[in-house]
Amino acid sequence: MVPGCEGMAAVQAFVQAVPVAAHARVKAHRPRPAAEGVGPFKPSVPSRTGQAAGAAAVFALGAWVSRQRHSVRCQRKANVVELAPGAWPAESITHPSEVAKPPEDLSEQRKKAWAELSASADVWPAPENDRLLRAARGESVDRAPKWMMRQAGRYLPEYLAMLSHTDFFTVCKTPELACEITLQPYRRYPSLDSLIIFSDILVIPVAMGMNCRMEPKVGPQFDFALETPEDMEKLNLTPDVEATLSYVFDAVYWTRQQVKNKVPVIGFSGAPWTLMGYMVEGGAVRSFDRAKKWLYLYPEASRKLLSALRDIVVEYLVGQFDSGAPLLTVFDTNCGEIPPRLYDEFCVPDLKYIATEVKKRRPGALVSVFPKDGEMATFEDSDFDVVGVSWTTSPAEARRSCPSKTLQGNLDPHLLYADTEQIRERTVAMVKEFGVPKYICNLGHGMVPTHPVEGPKAFMEAVDSVSSEDAPSPQLPAK
Repeated sequence: MVPGCEGMAAVQAFVQAVPVAAHARVKAHRPRPAAEGVGPFKPSVPSRTGQAAGAAAVFALGAWVSRQRHSVRCQRKANVVELAPGAWPAESITHPSEVAKPPEDLSEQRKKAWAELSASADVWPAPENDRLLRAARGESVDRAPKWMMRQAGRYLPEYLAMLSHTDFFTVCKTPELACEITLQPYRRYPSLDSLIIFSDILVIPVAMGMNCRMEPKVGPQFDFALETPEDMEKLNLTPDVEATLSYVFDAVYWTRQQVKNKVPVIGFSGAPWTLMGYMVEGGAVRSFDRAKKWLYLYPEASRKLLSALRDIVVEYLVGQFDSGAPLLTVFDTNCGEIPPRLYDEFCVPDLKYIATEVKKRRPGALVSVFPKDGEMATFEDSDFDVVGVSWTTSPAEARRSCPSKTLQGNLDPHLLYADTEQIRERTVAMVKEFGVPKYICNLGHGMVPTHPVEGPKAFMEAVDSVSSEDAPSPQLPAK
């Protein structure tokens, strides 16, 4: 057993250790419904002894749940490091020193390649498998293309093996390592219709001067937070995107070369509001209370920050397109954190501007948005080609909200924990609900660290089993 990682014996010991009396007191003092014909029930005030015992039991339970979550992660990581190479595809590389190094002048080669291409065309040559791009443009396909948000990374044993020798942001900033991680899911699941470059949305705040580190068991944390508008003076609101984020562009270009243009490489960015949320909070948090307060307390400063982020996002997406990413995604995972009216006021104009400006500057680019848990109809009149669907929205509602758009989504990620038969059954049903035309099959949010590798395999096999004849465009009843 790994030190600090408890097993099932700890579960049994804990259950036996919690005082029965304390549990009884907690249960006894829950409010009870009034008896028929009798006034409202007024529970007696528990004694201080009862309060203390109940509080101790609740505290112990919370601490145990936290330990168990950490235990699963610790045990899983330890197991990965000890696994034989057969635990992942033979061609996967799990040590940084073994990864093929790109040429020292990779950046110059990338810029030269785009300069030569742009002189005669506005798009990169289509990949061998262009099913995803055709679906994004609304063209006919034989079956729904598929990929998974966060498909590269934390649930794969080969990723964890690589990360045991390095750290997250070193991988992001090293093109050959980012390329290797990007390729890992494709090697494991060769029927994937696309890659998505391995990076992080927070590289933009880093480019603006907010150093970020990945804290164990916490997540990304900045060296400082934007507590008041005065803290914006610490930022560079107009960074040189090529100079500060060229490592992402190099990773996109190198990955396209390494995959030999067999499938497209998706580029991405966080949306301005989602990026602002992390910057105000100072990193990963469970809720974005301070960021939401900013919109009310400092509306002008919020608009200034959001506008600056909007312009950087445009430059960043254009740079990824120029590096070989034909489809560019804007993830607004914090969309559902604020009321629709506030979102329309502060966020929607910037998002629509991003799509319009990217397409104005790069007419051949395809652009996607994922407004998680937001009102999708907002983007029906936008220049986005694809609109992502959260698992909280039904396929029928999504089709009614954006009838002219290609939709992407929206399998509940937790289904990937189920048995393969249930995964296949529910995935097939989802594809048929959306219909294959103008549809990209994906999850309703990203993969999580504890996902079993068997789940995605069953998901992909199910998607591949449904042809366009099996799932035509659905006939939606009027509301």
